Amino acid sequence: MCILLCSLLFVACEKSVIDNPDGQKNTNKSRHRVTRVVRIHPTELRVESMEEPLISKSSNVQSRGASVPEEGKVKLYAVNVFEKKVGSELYEKYAYGLFSDPSKIAIRMFEDNRYKIECLEVVEGDDHLYNKEKSYQAPFLHGENLPTKVTNQFVMSKTDNMSNLQKGETNISETKVQRYPRMIKLYGTQEDIDPKASKDLTIDMRKAVFGLHFKITPPEEGTLEINYLGWKLAQKSGQTGYDGGSIYAFSEIVEATKDGYQLVAPLEMKWTKANGTVVQEHKDLTLKRNVKTKVEIVVEGPKARNISFREENVAMTEEQIEWHVVK
Repeated sequence: MCILLCSLLFVACEKSVIDNPDGQKNTNKSRHRVTRVVRIHPTELRVESMEEPLISKSSNVQSRGASVPEEGKVKLYAVNVFEKKVGSELYEKYAYGLFSDPSKIAIRMFEDNRYKIECLEVVEGDDHLYNKEKSYQAPFLHGENLPTKVTNQFVMSKTDNMSNLQKGETNISETKVQRYPRMIKLYGTQEDIDPKASKDLTIDMRKAVFGLHFKITPPEEGTLEINYLGWKLAQKSGQTGYDGGSIYAFSEIVEATKDGYQLVAPLEMKWTKANGTVVQEHKDLTLKRNVKTKVEIVVEGPKARNISFREENVAMTEEQIEWHVVK
């Protein structure tokens, strides 16, 4: 299991900036507020090792660093910044931004206030993030569900931000939204940030992902369909079989970053035989954070009815499930 750290380096200007938010001439009675420019440098660090990678070398998905994109794939950083003014107990919206270049993440903060940063990192996998002229939809919608453009700079706003970063819904096309997209998501947040306190701030960026690998033997006759989490696999008699897997992001992003998180998901099987007979079966899969679950499915017929279901914990980062259906 990998824990990724997003290191935020606070770099102050040589001279503090004196800000008069009211635009009035400076007088002895005017309130002067000191601001500093904060530069944020996301840096991924391996702080733990795991016995095996989430996706093994034997699968169709190559093993990679947890958030290192393949060539040609997009990696985005969505950042919301909240401000808590002196004397207040509540954080208010302050700024938001969508970045493709982490070196451009920089923002001005008032020294006498406190801040909260929320960050979602998304790396394309087998699915792509839909965009139109670099304006992205879910999970990067802002305001009244408006697409957010990658500008590599913050938008200062007390009314809008990207309010869906903690949700799983992701546009993989203009019209298709997936709750469990085949991509990597990492989430981190930090509160009570004092711009004066330190030049360095470290925010833990934690993965909210699981792996699924299917090995499906084609049926002796007809068509076999497997449905899970909004996805479908199909195999027809005479085909060579399916053997492949992907990394998926969980839907409950915040909860899924916690150690031990798991989700029970339904796996539906539909076998349509050559004579039109339909056989349907259901099993529950337990999907665990940072664990690859291997599912092997075999159907046979016509024979006496028998269903076997065996789950084996192959390694700390890999589980084996065999589903043998005889009809």
